[in-house]
Parts: sequence; C-alpha cells; structure tokens
Amino acid sequence: MAKDKEKGNNNGNKKAFYKNKRIQRFFIAAVTIILAFLIVLNGATPRKYRVSVGAISEYDILSPRDIVNTVKTEENARKAASEVLPVMKDIPNAPIEVINIVDKLFFLIDEAQNSYNSRISSISGSRRYEELALNALNETKAAFEEGIGELGIELEVAQIDYLISNASEEDINSLEVAIRSKVNDIMRKDITEGNLEERINELKDGIFSSEIKYELKNVALTVSDFILKPNRTIDDELTKARRDAAYNDPRNIETIKKGQKILSVGDVVTQDKLQVLEDLNLLETTSRFDFSLAGGILAIILFLSLMLILYMHNFCKKVYYNRTDLILLSVVILMILFIARWVYEYSSLLIPIFIATMLISILLDLRLAIAVNIVLTIAISLMINNDFKFIYMALITGTFSAFIVSKANKRNRLSLAGIIVSAINVLLVAAIDIIYKAGWETVLKECGLVFANGIMSMVITIGLLPFLESTFNVITPLRLLELANPNQPLLKKLLMEAPGTYHHSLMVGNLAEAATEAIGGNALLARVGAYFHDIGKLKRPNFFIENQMNGNPHDDMTANLSTLIITSHIHDGNEMAKKYKIPLPIRDIILQHHGTTLVAYFYHKAKVTEKSENVGEENFRYDGVKPTTKEAAVVMLADSVEAAVRSMTDKTEGKIEGLIRKIIKDKLDDGQLDHCSLTLKDLDSIAKAFIKVFSGVFHAREEYPDIKKKEDGIENAPNEVEFENENEDSDSLE
Repeated sequence: MAKDKEKGNNNGNKKAFYKNKRIQRFFIAAVTIILAFLIVLNGATPRKYRVSVGAISEYDILSPRDIVNTVKTEENARKAASEVLPVMKDIPNAPIEVINIVDKLFFLIDEAQNSYNSRISSISGSRRYEELALNALNETKAAFEEGIGELGIELEVAQIDYLISNASEEDINSLEVAIRSKVNDIMRKDITEGNLEERINELKDGIFSSEIKYELKNVALTVSDFILKPNRTIDDELTKARRDAAYNDPRNIETIKKGQKILSVGDVVTQDKLQVLEDLNLLETTSRFDFSLAGGILAIILFLSLMLILYMHNFCKKVYYNRTDLILLSVVILMILFIARWVYEYSSLLIPIFIATMLISILLDLRLAIAVNIVLTIAISLMINNDFKFIYMALITGTFSAFIVSKANKRNRLSLAGIIVSAINVLLVAAIDIIYKAGWETVLKECGLVFANGIMSMVITIGLLPFLESTFNVITPLRLLELANPNQPLLKKLLMEAPGTYHHSLMVGNLAEAATEAIGGNALLARVGAYFHDIGKLKRPNFFIENQMNGNPHDDMTANLSTLIITSHIHDGNEMAKKYKIPLPIRDIILQHHGTTLVAYFYHKAKVTEKSENVGEENFRYDGVKPTTKEAAVVMLADSVEAAVRSMTDKTEGKIEGLIRKIIKDKLDDGQLDHCSLTLKDLDSIAKAFIKVFSGVFHAREEYPDIKKKEDGIENAPNEVEFENENEDSDSLE
C-alpha cells in the first residue's frame, strides 16, 4: 500500500511538473531554439564537393568568404626571394694581397736567378762544371719551389728551369710588366667566389694577347691560375634580410575574394585550387565539423531568442502566457526558416519572409510581427552571407506588410495587400540597383523576382490562414466575419428554430460591440461571441420566454427543475459549438456569459413555493466560469442589460440608464467581474455605450395632441388619427 501510494504521488508530481506553465514555455522555447539553430547551421554551412587533383571539375564553385591561395602565395614568395640578387661587400686588403703575391713572385724569381748565377760563377773552369752546375740548378730550384709553394703557386719543372737559367733580366721585366698591368686591370673589377674563374680567364686572355715570348706567356698563364683572389664577397645577413623581405612581401599573397569562382565547370583541378577547397572545408573527403561556425551561430540564435522572449514578456503578454499562441509562433518561425534554407540557393530575393510577418500580424499581434521580422531577417542573413538586398527588403517591406494586413477583414483585401507588398518590393529593389549602378537587365530580373515573391507570399498566407485558424483555435477578423454571416449554419438554425433568441442575440451583439470598442477590446469578437452566446437554447427553445408563443412550460415545473433546464444552456451551447467547430474564444464566451450568477426568479419562486429556509442559493446559480476576458465580461453585461431593458414598461432614457448602472453594479458586487481586467473607468464607458445604443432603439417620439370634436362635419377624423397613433406605438414596441 505504501509503495502504491508513493507511486501515485510520483505520478502526480510528474503530471504537475508537465502541466507547469513555465516548464511548458521553457520546453517550447528550447525546441524552437534547437531546431532554428540546426536549420540555420545547415544553411550557413557551405556545400561539400568531391574533387581531386587532375580531375575535371563538374561544379561552379564560388568562395563563401575571402580565402588565401596558400600554394600560389608560397610559389610567389619563393620566386620573389630567389630574384633578389646577393648583396656584395668589399674584402679588405684583397688587392694588396694580390699585389704582394705578384711582388713576392718576382722577388723569388730574381733571388733564384742571382743565386744560380753566383754559383755558376764560382765553379767556372772547374773540371766538374757540368756536375756542379746541375747541383746548383737543383738546389736553386728547390728553394724557389719552396718559396712559390708558400704563395700557393705551382709551376712546371721546365717553366722553373727556364725562369732560373734561361730567362734574361729583360724577359723577366717584360713578364712582370705584363702580369702587373693585366692583374691591375682585373682587380679593378668585382671578383667574387662565383665569378673568380671568369676573371682568371679574362686575365689569361689579356696575357695571351700581350707581346711577350711564348715561354713567358706559358709561365704567365700558369701563374694566372693562382694569383687572383676575390675582392668582394656576399653579405649573408643583408642578403638574407632582403630575401626575407621579398618573401614576406604582401604582394605575394594571392587572395580569392568572396563570391569569386574557385573552379568552373570543365576546369582542371590543380593542387592550389584543391588546397583552397580544403582550407574552406568544402571537400567531402576531408570534411570536418566547423565548431567555430556552429558556436557563433548558436550564440546569435540565443541572443535573438532572448531578445524576442523579453519583448513578448514586456509587450505581448497575451502571447507569452498562452501555450497555443507560443506553439503557433514557433511553427511560423521554423516554417519560414525551413523555406528560406531551400529557397536561397536559387535566389535570396525569393525568400518569402513576408509570410511570417503577415501571419503573425493577422493571427497574433502586429507589434510581435515586426519584432519577429527583425529576428528572422538576422537569422536568415546568416544563411545567405549577409545579402544586403535581402536584408533591406525584409526589414522595410516586411514591416510594411505587417501594417498592411493588420486591418484586413476580407480575403480580397489580403489579395490587394499582396499586390501592394509586391509593388513595394519592386520599388525598393529597383532603388537599390540604381544606387549601385546595376544594368537594366539585372534591375528587370530582380524586380521580377521580388514581385513574384510578394504574390507568392500572399497566396501562401491566404492558403495557410484557415488551417492555422482551425488548428490553433485562433480568431482572426476574417474568421469572425465568416462566423457573423447570417448564413452560418448555426446562426441560420437559431433563426429558424429560436427566432426570439436570435433577435435577442443580435441586440446583445450591437451592445457588446459598442461597449467593447469603447474600452479598446476586440469589438468584432464581442459581437460574434454575442451572436453565439445563447445557441444552447436550441436544444429546448420553448423553455425560454423569448421563444414562447403558447404558454410557459415552467408554470407546471418545480423551480429546481426549471433552474436546471435554464442553466444547462451554457453547456449545451458549448457542446453544440464544438460540433460546429466554433473557435475556442467564442466557446469561452458561451461558457462565461452567465458566470456563476444567481437565477433569481426561480430562486425566489422556490423560496415562496417550498416555504422553507433550507433553499440553498448555490443550487440556483449557473455552474459556468466567471468571465476571464474583457469581451466575455461585456457580453455578460450586455446580455443582462438587454433582457432587463426589454422587460421594462416605461423605457425613458433616465430609467434605462439607472437600470443599466444597477445591473453593472450588481455584477460587480456579486464578484462576476473579478477575473477580467475591467476597471471602474471601463465599466463607466460600457454603461455609456449601452445607453447610447438603447437611445437609438427606444428613442423618444413626439406625442400627438388629442383632437376634440368641434364640428359635426369632422366626426370621423379623430378616429383615423388615433389609428395612426396606435400603429406608431406598435412599431416602436417591435
């Protein structure tokens, strides 16, 4: 038993949790935000493509944003760096070192010749001359080779022999002059490691063209390979700095602009284009979830949702606290986002955002329609990469469309509104195109698209209205006017079967409309609600006095039974209204138009006939609901006032006003107006409106004076006048 009780408590807590209005609003908001986020994210995420290097593109692929072609940029940077020439710097003392080598070379030649000649002179006349001469030459050659070896010069043996033993002083001088002049010429030029071989060849060419002996040329050409040194070298630091600057030059960056074609149909896919597609996350093969895109979109959707919630909480409380209206609002918003997701791929100018503003303006609230238009414009702009033409059109024409349809009370007026919206679209887009100097072909094309958008939006709106009205039990002026048509089946039935109730309802409708309009309520809803408020009397029309022709059946019934029959008409009316699919707001008026008021006549009858003090007042009250809206309260007052005034015998303006104010005060004192938002000022305005309507119905008439018989010849005249007077009084009573 304890477990069953605990289980029952848990189930009860769950039901209470799910029925909590805050929980319901939170759930509706959460579902709407999640679905809106998924739709917008799907629309904002670029399409993926399957391509490979060397393949032929089957797509026209546009860049969704500015993107750097990294492969081409790298190629440009390397090329720019390679084109920077090395920065050269002088090598200190390089010319001096070359001159010193030349000086030392000829010093060694001179020293070797002197040494050799001295030794030859000392052995002249000796028997061993040849042997000693050879030894002297070898010793001198060894010392000479060692000396030039230190200079880095290598000569052939024959060349050394010639320089030491055969070359005359004049020959050596001519060789020295030739080498020095040519070296000086070459050293005036830039000599680097890179062009050293070239400079050596220049030196050899110069020596070869000089006018010296062949043997000397041969020596000079050999020496040329060793005496030149670079006088300039590369400045590595400065060269690197310049090449780095050229590499990092912004002009190397190759950017593909937003909207620019990356690939066209038939293009060969190159490595750089493939890399661009990968960087843009447009490849199916390397696709990855874009967390930054999703996070940004989610943040914006949350901000927009919070803004709309705060707006409704402060300015549209009726929608904010009504679960059905919130669901309707969510359905409209998600529907437009879904349509926009699939339409913008053809053209953003075809997105029918006006459907939302028109539906919300007609079904819910004008101010809310404008706020939702702003929210939807921002959300859709995320999917279409902030297309400014759509944004201008949605904000301006969307706002106009909300105002245009807010007062439309006929479907043909909605059609006219569609044409007006289309015209505004055309003028707006044409103005934008003219500002940006677009060609006439573009202007005509875009004007055609937005005109079709306006017409299409209105057609869809008109088509959706009946479905949304019936699904969400929403009352619109169009729906109310249709219900107010005398040919409406239930009203026609009321006219045929309960004509008295029908005419009573018409009068209550006139009173309710005037009074509701005076306090700023929905006057049309009050009128139509009044038309249907007594349809429950159709079940037993003869039990209500306005329909009785031959006696009153209540004379033969107990007060309790009569009360039961009388009070049952509100529930009978509600069931009948459900059967005929009458909207909920009118059914509420049917249930609330008597509230819990006392059926005073039968209550007093019971007290008199039963002669008992145990007659309970609660048994003679309606078991309805006290009015919760201004319109229901006004219908209650109008119903009571019409019946009371109709039963008056002396219908003077003063007495009618007194009775009206007394009835309103009695309802107020009885607590019947506790649950609606009527103020004392509103009640005074209602009373004045009632009085004004009755003054037009029971208006004063001028009395005809009595005509006395003054002459026998006019004896029949008074009777004719009295007959006419009787007809006038009869007409006024009707």
